Amino acid sequence: MSIHTAVRLAIVAGVSWLVWLLRPVTAPLLGAYLLMLVFYPLHRRWRIRLGSSVSALACVGLLVLVPPFLMIPALFDFQNLLAKVPVDDLGGLSQQLQNHFLALRDGLPTWLQERLDPSQLDPEHAVAVVRDQLNHAGEALVQFFGGIFGIVSGFLLLPIFLYFLLEGGPWLARIRAELPPAWYPSFDRILPRIEKILSLYLVSRTKVATVKGILGFGILLLLGFPGSYSLGLALGALSLLPVLGPLIGYFLLALVGFADGGITGGGFAGLVTATVLYTALELLEGYILIPRMVGRGLGLSDFVVILTVLCGGALMGIFGLVIAVPMVAVGRVLYAEFLRPVMKTDPEESLSAAQKPSS
Repeated sequence: MSIHTAVRLAIVAGVSWLVWLLRPVTAPLLGAYLLMLVFYPLHRRWRIRLGSSVSALACVGLLVLVPPFLMIPALFDFQNLLAKVPVDDLGGLSQQLQNHFLALRDGLPTWLQERLDPSQLDPEHAVAVVRDQLNHAGEALVQFFGGIFGIVSGFLLLPIFLYFLLEGGPWLARIRAELPPAWYPSFDRILPRIEKILSLYLVSRTKVATVKGILGFGILLLLGFPGSYSLGLALGALSLLPVLGPLIGYFLLALVGFADGGITGGGFAGLVTATVLYTALELLEGYILIPRMVGRGLGLSDFVVILTVLCGGALMGIFGLVIAVPMVAVGRVLYAEFLRPVMKTDPEESLSAAQKPSS
């Protein structure tokens, strides 16, 4: 290893260590960069008419204003939801649910009843497990950002970073200018492809969440669930949040289904309906929407996407389901650049070529 290579690797390691130490700032910066990949095509079109600064400000305005605009109908819908779901009497709902479970257990064969411990049917135990998982995830999030102030400042920094990233883009050319000239060929082959993959993935995931939310809202509306718009919006938005999103989404849907399941009448039937609906939406997302809307845009077949999602979930749980597809797509680029040339090289031919005297 040459001295220049060692110095460059040391610089990369030092920068990576500094990025980790400054994660309360670098995390929203990374989030803003990913959002920039989503907004940049729109910014590029608007920039011709409005100018770079105004166009970047308009994109930030979309980011800041669209979520509250979507929440306006949910404010009225949520009031109807609170009127139907007795959130101040969750203990009573828990007792009702346990009674339903015990009645269902009594109708089972004796050999199966003996295998079902009544204490395991206590909904308070399940709620306690969910609460513990949420607490652990929340504590990890607070620790990662360095406290509540870090989380709040991160949300405030996100639109500011997005504005400057859009206004100063494209950034690949600027990054390239700071690298050694010997790195230019590899940089030009790898980084633009990876950036395109990430952009396509983020846009496609947003489309999947939108379709999932609309379908959830439509089905819940047909079933007469209270707060169908709020629940559909939550199911779509929470699908973008790894680990916690699906857990919270199911908990909300199951709570409403048991308290007031619309035409199902609530109770155990409403809980079963909510569970079946949520499972169907998750299967639709994992086996139809993601392969069709995400995989094809990244050049992956439906089978590869499904296999990737299953392997990601088996290795890293729900978080693996989210990052598996872009990781495989980026891995294909790195494999084609670094591993495939090595694997296609015949060691014997290389040795013969090295031993062959030069003319």
